[in-house]
Amino acid sequence: MSYNVYNYFDPDMVPQLKSPESRQAVIDTIIVLKPDIAILVEMGAGRAVEGLLQALKARGSTYPFHSVVSGADPVRHLVVLARFRPVGIEHRTDLTYRLKGQSVPVQRGIAHCVFRWNNGYTLHLLAAHLKSKLFHPLGQTDMRRYEARQLRYLVDAILKKEPTANVLVVGDMNDTPDSSPIKTLYNRRRKPEARLYDLRPVDRYNMAWTHCYDPGDTYTRIDYALASFGLLPEVDLARTIIPFIPDWYVASDHRPLIVVIRPRETPATDATLARFDRCVRRPDAPMSFFHGGRVVGTRKARKSR
Repeated sequence: MSYNVYNYFDPDMVPQLKSPESRQAVIDTIIVLKPDIAILVEMGAGRAVEGLLQALKARGSTYPFHSVVSGADPVRHLVVLARFRPVGIEHRTDLTYRLKGQSVPVQRGIAHCVFRWNNGYTLHLLAAHLKSKLFHPLGQTDMRRYEARQLRYLVDAILKKEPTANVLVVGDMNDTPDSSPIKTLYNRRRKPEARLYDLRPVDRYNMAWTHCYDPGDTYTRIDYALASFGLLPEVDLARTIIPFIPDWYVASDHRPLIVVIRPRETPATDATLARFDRCVRRPDAPMSFFHGGRVVGTRKARKSR
């Protein structure tokens, strides 16, 4: 599960942006979904994580492993919860890039855990929370683009060592599928084996939006689950979804994403890539008649032939 839990900070923090009801709704969501591994975005550290783990344990949901990723942002963190311990923890909290003559840190760092099942199946799980669209004098769009490049460099480093590696990249990327940062992560100009593929989870109405911006009354897809070519055959697309949570908006302004993986190596076939169009998962239901079912992700509608 990848889930932006909306400012789940220390309960004594002032000003407090999250109500007790909202905290309880987050806990209820995790209890209901029962993820084996959870990436939580916009978590605090210290008492925030301890309180969440205690509340989950009191409800019979125990996560023996947890890890906090602390980047340059002193408030918002990535947190990894898991029911079994990874064999490798390679978080990157020291990444920087050059922008307008300055050395700028990746604000929330990048989580990287390597999980291995008893049968030897290995998964590289990377998670990020890219720069928001809030104003910044350096340019929030460029900052997000450069952070996406740093994330993509880590993926490339893994695939250089192990071309068939199972890599899953999740998190709140704070931009839409037609944006430069997301295209950077897809890297569609590379050969198919080097790209990342957008699993594009959908809800029971075939809707893929993940975030509601209340002031503008807009719904967008800014949370992602991206898989390497090697991982694609093991992803259960039918169960990779945005789950139905009746009070989702009490918990957060984001909806959680669920990715289900069958942890056994499976060779890719022609049918594997047939489920994707320009690195984006094709919808199972027909698209709007305006596009004739041809448009997925960032591609424009084609003219009739």
